[in-house]
Amino acid sequence: MINNLVKLAREEDDYATESFLQWYVTEQVEEEASPAEIIQKLKFIGKDGRGLLMIDKDL
Repeated sequence: MINNLVKLAREEDDYATESFLQWYVTEQVEEEASPAEIIQKLKFIGKDGRGLLMIDKDL
């Protein structure tokens, strides 16, 4: 959705809107990366309870 808005702003040569939308693009990328990082950590620690406590602290 946000990428479509950025594309439209570019097509319309609306640089102010494109610049404004870049914050949302960055935020979306960060939010999509967070779950992937958590899943990777969970796979790494396995079923060890101590490792789960460490991840719980981070969350």
